[in-house]
Amino acid sequence: MRIRPVKPGDAAAINRINENVQTQNIFSNIASHQFDDAEKLIAGLTQFDHLLVLETETPPLEICAAALLRVSPQIYRRRLATLRIIVDKKWQGQGLGKALAAAAIDLADNELMIERVEVEIPTENVGALKLCKSAGFRVEGVARDWLRTLDGKYADAYLMAHCREAK
Repeated sequence: MRIRPVKPGDAAAINRINENVQTQNIFSNIASHQFDDAEKLIAGLTQFDHLLVLETETPPLEICAAALLRVSPQIYRRRLATLRIIVDKKWQGQGLGKALAAAAIDLADNELMIERVEVEIPTENVGALKLCKSAGFRVEGVARDWLRTLDGKYADAYLMAHCREAK
């Protein structure tokens, strides 16, 4: 597996992954909605945003997952970024999300000098909670009725953050 920056030609694969994720996702406003229209997402990336893809190294090359590290464009908030990760349904549970999270945190900490990376995780998503904790994120609180489900109900979410250590 190899992690690299996104290319415009990756949009179709990211859209496919997002469709697979949405079929099993009951939430309408978490990670997957960031990837709804990959062409538009890629075209709209700012100089501060970073979209990474994880792909197989042997033919046929296949994009298995994507991570969006979105840095606040406001100058006084550029110390802050949000992280969203999607992993294709057939590749879940194999450590790909953890690898992407580690790559995004390394990029944020060591190249972008971001002080804080935030994620929102539905309280029911034990796998995502485990992944984020293993990547160094800490639960800072629980937001009540934070996420809207596709059937219009609301669910709680963990608000988590990874803070760069002072060097």
